Amino acid sequence: MQLILEHVTHTYQPGSPFQSRAIEDVNLEVHEGEFLALIGHTGSGKSTLAQHFNGLLKPTSGRVLLDGRDIHEKGYDKKEVRRNIGLVFQYPEHQLFDETVEKDVGFGPRNLGLSPEEVKERVQEALLKVGMRYEDVAAKSPFELSGGQMRRVALAGVIAMRPKVLVLDEPIAGLDPLGREELMGMIKQLHLDGTTVVMVSHSMDDVARYATRAAVMDHGKLVMTGTPEEIFMQQEKLVKMGLDVPQVCRLGAMLRENGIPFPENIYREEQALEALRSLLGKEDKDAQ
Repeated sequence: MQLILEHVTHTYQPGSPFQSRAIEDVNLEVHEGEFLALIGHTGSGKSTLAQHFNGLLKPTSGRVLLDGRDIHEKGYDKKEVRRNIGLVFQYPEHQLFDETVEKDVGFGPRNLGLSPEEVKERVQEALLKVGMRYEDVAAKSPFELSGGQMRRVALAGVIAMRPKVLVLDEPIAGLDPLGREELMGMIKQLHLDGTTVVMVSHSMDDVARYATRAAVMDHGKLVMTGTPEEIFMQQEKLVKMGLDVPQVCRLGAMLRENGIPFPENIYREEQALEALRSLLGKEDKDAQ
């Protein structure tokens, strides 16, 4: 599935005294099977951009193309867009509304006109993918669950649509460390199972750990794209844009400042451990 944004600009309240341009002339292609991270400072336009992927927002100018067709052209079935591109908002548990977990997760599949048997199958499958057993939670009210469980149910509701592209806006916001680790593990598994993932994130460590590519937004413009290694090699530029870098990058910079030849292209924890082992091994040989 090919998803392309061409010269996308979005202005809130155009023509009014309160108009504001959230994103400007963004060109971006989402590659099939990738894990794309959208990063940028607060107010950079990340969330606004994310809402264009599945047609929730319409560009003031520009086009969003799904397999070569503009999703906003006359006659395009918006259900087809939402079926293929699932959007999970920040704090998605606030969108739960139905009386049972089963009904909430099955809402989207029911709207596709699937049979009750097919809907149940999708609900079971989606709950399993977020680490929940159908038998344990199906009959419960989603509002009886913990915050982390509610978020899983909300994510399951999108997964039940079996989207080819999953767009997540700050999926771990507000979760404790264990909850963040568990949810990111589930998202990683969805990606490994073949789902294309686009994730808005403030966590540079998560970007380094999970993303295959990153796109950097700054004041509404797309200013940089590349692999995490290519992005984090430009530490000074990121800092000037008000962005952090992974802890490993900061550690490496500190070591180099103190004369230790730590490689510059290290941005993940496992890479750092290997580099440190290599340095310590070299020191042992030199000492001998």
